[in-house]
Amino acid sequence: MNLFLTHLRFATRYILISFVTTFTLLTVFIYSAYQPDSTSSFIYGLSIPSYYYLVYLVLTLMLTPLLYFKRAALLIIIPKVMLDLFLLADILVFNVYRFHIDMLFIEMTLFDFQGIGLSWGMVLLAMVVCIGVVSLQLAFFSKAKQLIALKTKSINISIIAMFLLGQGMHIWGNFTKQESILAYTPYLPYYAPTTSTGNMAKLQKRYPEFVVVNKSSNAPIIDNQTSSQRFNYPIKPLVFNEVNNKASLNVLLFVVESWRADMLNSDITPYIAEFAKKSHQFENHYSGGNATVPGLFSLMYGLNPSYLASAQSAPFKHQTMLTKSFAQHGYDISSYSGSNLNRFAMKAMFFGDISESLYVYPQQGNSSKKDQAVATKVINDLKLADHDKPWFKFVFLTSSHHDYDYPEQHRKFVPTPKVTAEFLVNKHINAQPFLNDYQNSLHYIDSLFEQIHQTLVNTGQDKNTVIIVTSDHGEEFNDNKKGFWGHGSNFTKAQTTVPLLMYIPGQKEGVKEMNRTAHVDVAPTLLKYVLNNTSPLSHFSSGFDLFDLPEKRGVAMSSYIDKAYLVDNTIYSSGLLTNKYHIDDLNKKPDTINYQQLQILRQQDSHFLQ
Repeated sequence: MNLFLTHLRFATRYILISFVTTFTLLTVFIYSAYQPDSTSSFIYGLSIPSYYYLVYLVLTLMLTPLLYFKRAALLIIIPKVMLDLFLLADILVFNVYRFHIDMLFIEMTLFDFQGIGLSWGMVLLAMVVCIGVVSLQLAFFSKAKQLIALKTKSINISIIAMFLLGQGMHIWGNFTKQESILAYTPYLPYYAPTTSTGNMAKLQKRYPEFVVVNKSSNAPIIDNQTSSQRFNYPIKPLVFNEVNNKASLNVLLFVVESWRADMLNSDITPYIAEFAKKSHQFENHYSGGNATVPGLFSLMYGLNPSYLASAQSAPFKHQTMLTKSFAQHGYDISSYSGSNLNRFAMKAMFFGDISESLYVYPQQGNSSKKDQAVATKVINDLKLADHDKPWFKFVFLTSSHHDYDYPEQHRKFVPTPKVTAEFLVNKHINAQPFLNDYQNSLHYIDSLFEQIHQTLVNTGQDKNTVIIVTSDHGEEFNDNKKGFWGHGSNFTKAQTTVPLLMYIPGQKEGVKEMNRTAHVDVAPTLLKYVLNNTSPLSHFSSGFDLFDLPEKRGVAMSSYIDKAYLVDNTIYSSGLLTNKYHIDDLNKKPDTINYQQLQILRQQDSHFLQ
């Protein structure tokens, strides 16, 4: 026991003194990425290294048994060597490319290092740096044997206290939208600070005078001069060709939760299928992700989901140019959602400082009742709409999210499962009952769209309303025979392709577009055809004009964990591990890897970062 304690004390001494280099690297990186503008911002920035320290502490202590073996004892320095080398490399990569190192970048470096701009001279320099880092850690290892009097316990307690303080500050800053706190997150590798939106909401209700959301960073309606130090969105102020004699078009953006592309048909969604015959139908359309937040972000911003964290760092300031522009042109902006968009700062990012009367989120009842309440409110507002003032309405219905919910009269497809989550126990259970349940929920939402659309027709507003019908992402029912259900787990078509219909009054009906399209194309298309935006798309979007598409294009996507790139018909996903597979089949691996096109697509992730 005494020997174990001796080894443990030595390990903690080594961890403490060796972290000096990591602390220096992190501090330089942190304060070069974002200059603190307040005492709280400075203190929070100072607390960030403790996050990495605790991870390093745990990993190194797990190797403490190596100290029992004299020849293996030096292996305890491996986590520290890897951490410092990673940080050094990541700082260099981020300064050049504006993204962090992941496994996909490492793979590209190994197999196509010249293609990403590395020379043999840089490789030689990297080897010298590796030798230097290892030598420094060996010196720390030797020094730790001498510093027997170092009081590691009190220092570690202080570091843990600093960590808890920092995470507490982030919980507060995340809820109250404090840019001085949130601005650090996008620039730190694999940094996932704590949030607690639900608990903070309860605290705000109890002490509203103390928990106040910061809206002082609101930017002018069309401007980018107040952008954060690195997020340069838009690159230049948007320009519009004002047409005084042209009647303004309304916009209805109707989004269905978890609606995969092959579930739009006359059996499941009969009314929408009939509506599609009058619309532009985009038959090869991809969401910006396999989860709600990246999917909606790419739809509302027209940006790759890689910019999500940057927008979240100051959501009022970086409100999407889509709704900002419509607001500047005199539109009433309103949101109707069966889901809480205040999570992940979506409410502020999508709608800015929207008044509560224009932000509809029913909080009582199950999802089918919430969706009916949403539809009823939309219908009432359409009946009361001022026909002299244009409007932009965002409608998001969520009954089609698992557990799928719908009134009994919409139980069209049977049988349905007795236990709705039985697939969690048996990954390869018969999918049909669960698929039936899902289709019933879509059938219900189809009826709600019918109610809303018929109101538009009855009030004559359909003649001057652009209507977009789409989804945030798809839904899988073990399509790949790998035991994947729902969404958020892979980027095959089942989870990422969604319907996209666009009805524009006066345009040719029933047109089917077979070229690949993506959510990032929707916002720039609306700004061009509804508001006559003439700015180059590259100034504010990662997408294309839906009516002027390239023959070939890639798509950037993400989940809550991984990033993915669709090049040709191959998905390249990257997180802690890399994976490559055909977009139609998770089991089919590519014969060749198009690193050149992959690099071009990845560069889009840094286009709006300075």
